[in-house]
Amino acid sequence: MDADQCDGCRLCEMMCSLVKTGGTISPVKARVRVVKIETLGIDVPMICYHCEDPPCKAVCPTAAIYRSGETDAVLVEESRCIGCRECMVACPFGAILFDESKGVVAKCDLCDGNPACVKICEQAHPPGVIHYIRSDMSEKDKRRRAMYKLQEAAIKSRTASKSSAS
Repeated sequence: MDADQCDGCRLCEMMCSLVKTGGTISPVKARVRVVKIETLGIDVPMICYHCEDPPCKAVCPTAAIYRSGETDAVLVEESRCIGCRECMVACPFGAILFDESKGVVAKCDLCDGNPACVKICEQAHPPGVIHYIRSDMSEKDKRRRAMYKLQEAAIKSRTASKSSAS
């Protein structure tokens, strides 16, 4: 993900919800979210990084979260999920949502290795803001880039509030 290039168009949210709901555009059902920080004028796509050692998997009391042997994605087995939401608390990226209609958590499953959010983003904003890179890229590097963006936002926010307080 190249968060610096995100313009907040939210096409990724729309496409994800369209694919995951079977034809309905409902961003609240999307498994990728764009967080808009109005005061700083930035948009940050919040996506699952399919961590090498996922904290969501570690806290799941029913082992409903597992890693796919095919795509290397961290997935949720809905039939095992009890809806306790411990994984939502554990995820450092806020990438897990609770599906009220099913009573279970949901997260990005990489669309079985062909993420719809990446395709629409690449079409709308060549070469794209969200990229699909198999697990050979270091998870630490991906997290570091996203965290730099959030750190910059926090620093700008603190600076802005100190300036306005003076």
